[in-house]
Amino acid sequence: MDTLQDVFKGSSKEINFIQYAVFMPAQNNEEKMIDTLKDTLDIIYSTIQPLLSQYIWQKDRFHLSIMYDDTQDPPYPFLFGASRFGDCINDEWFIVYILSLISNTLPDAVISLYDNDGDILLIESALNLPDWLDPSNSQNRVYLYQGQVHIIPLPSSPADILRIPSTGTLNRKNAIDIIRDSTKTTVASASIQQSILDRIQEYPVAAKHEIHHTTCLLPNKAAYVLLSEPQLITLAVEAFYLRDPISLKACASMSTFHPGDGMSETVISFTRTTYAQTVNQQFYAPKPFRLPSVSQRRKYKHAELGMKVACGLEMLYFNSNHAHSVDGFHYEKDKKYQDYIKYLKKIGYFKSEREGSAQYKYLMKQAEQQYMEYRKSDQITKKSISLDDLDADDEELFIGGEVFRETGKGVRQLIDDLLAEYSEDRLKALLQSVNPVEDKEDWMHVDPRQLEELLMKRMGHFKDNVMSDLERELDLDKENKMDVNIENMVSQLENFVENRQSGIDGVEFPNTRMDSEDSGEDDSEGDDDDKKIEFDIDKFLNILKGTSVDDTDDEDDMEAMMHEMDEEINTHDKLSKSFVKVNENTNEDSYEDEDAPVDIQLNLVKNVLESFKGQQGLPGPAGNLLNQFGFILPEDNEEDD
Repeated sequence: MDTLQDVFKGSSKEINFIQYAVFMPAQNNEEKMIDTLKDTLDIIYSTIQPLLSQYIWQKDRFHLSIMYDDTQDPPYPFLFGASRFGDCINDEWFIVYILSLISNTLPDAVISLYDNDGDILLIESALNLPDWLDPSNSQNRVYLYQGQVHIIPLPSSPADILRIPSTGTLNRKNAIDIIRDSTKTTVASASIQQSILDRIQEYPVAAKHEIHHTTCLLPNKAAYVLLSEPQLITLAVEAFYLRDPISLKACASMSTFHPGDGMSETVISFTRTTYAQTVNQQFYAPKPFRLPSVSQRRKYKHAELGMKVACGLEMLYFNSNHAHSVDGFHYEKDKKYQDYIKYLKKIGYFKSEREGSAQYKYLMKQAEQQYMEYRKSDQITKKSISLDDLDADDEELFIGGEVFRETGKGVRQLIDDLLAEYSEDRLKALLQSVNPVEDKEDWMHVDPRQLEELLMKRMGHFKDNVMSDLERELDLDKENKMDVNIENMVSQLENFVENRQSGIDGVEFPNTRMDSEDSGEDDSEGDDDDKKIEFDIDKFLNILKGTSVDDTDDEDDMEAMMHEMDEEINTHDKLSKSFVKVNENTNEDSYEDEDAPVDIQLNLVKNVLESFKGQQGLPGPAGNLLNQFGFILPEDNEEDD
């Protein structure tokens, strides 16, 4: 049951996240295995660093740490990470691209990845999967290896059955060994490879397109904080988007980012997701803010957007605490740290970056963070998780992915440190360094034609298959519609009404009868036996009543009843005139004979065609009935007279 706070937040309890694991070859010595994983981490961060330096994460960043599995599958340590991406699907696929890059960089790495919906690779390539693959046997079968998707097939020989079960869950350790086994072909089909490549081939350029730059009118301190740490924008928007009555109290006073301390207009970097979340929220300005007139559309837009961002930053500061802050660590006095840096330089971690450059400082910060992780792993017990059953509500699962984890500070302490450095001169310098160019908002408005183009692009080559199948069906329909034999249709309908019977399986149509005739000899023999048995329900009831009725009497009674029905129909003018009668006189001016018999065949055709016309091209009783007899009528494109 939702709590009152959940109702006010209006958010779903489902957490969108992606989990990923990198399995390196096992070694006999566990300590040596740990050292190998540490070296692997350094290589990974050195490789992906240029991609991450300017990227703004929606929730959690990409990160890896050394882990063990609770079920000992595999029994050796591996690299593991989990990242929440909120509503930003771009983050998820950016991580998939990073993992693909890692699998190319590290040829021995076998990588698995899942999100909260299941196996992301299988979901994306669902239209191209083999028929045998389904949720009951897909677990632990799909991996990234050497830049390609690998799917472990079903056993093809008796020897394979011991290693590869045809049903149930495949052991993860065995699966990893099979992927690395060069004698076993596990590379997925070209169509599956292409479906994943189509999704990630635009990265890392697509990651830059996710950033949206727009102008905001912000309180001076809020502008300084956001320009100093652009990553804070996603946390501020999240606080604003998921606000509750308690958080809104902070906006009444704006004690930290008060607009009365001065306002600055500057270009702020959003993600497209956070920008859409902000502009589409209706929010009335708190008392400290004074917005311009709505008639001044441009100024009002910038002021309203800045007000929302400032309120989100205020609520973020109000809700944060010092829970994650740690004491400063003197790296220069730690001998092990100095040895660690020397080792990184030896393996080429810093590449050709000059000491003191921006890239060098960023790599150094990453190294410091990783060193602190190593220190903690040495001081505490082994960290373990359950790969098959992650608890998404456990905050500790994502603690390594917090965007400011490398600073060793909580959000509140980080903001406090930035505000302690604040001055008008520093703010002015930041404002001058900002690129004043805004991005267009065309991506927020999609017309039907653009939507169709996106769908066609998304479907890829599947579109061609669909169109070819559709063309074949249309050609077949045209052939069937070219020649509709009315006499044959009437005769089949009359035969159906007069001779067909229904049973527990429904009415027997000609097509179903032909199918039943193709059954085996045993069935035909059984049918012959059934035909020998006849049962007359009327005679049976008469026998029970002790009476008997002559067949001639039955015929006389039937004729009398039919005559009475005809008389009753003739007495109703509207009903009798609704039937077309047989007109033997060919003279057009002659009147219709009221006593003439009804033209049954003509009335049948007329009523069927009128019913079919009433369907207006949609499925209906007349069309379905005729389809059972193999008749496909042409569409009625003529207007009513």
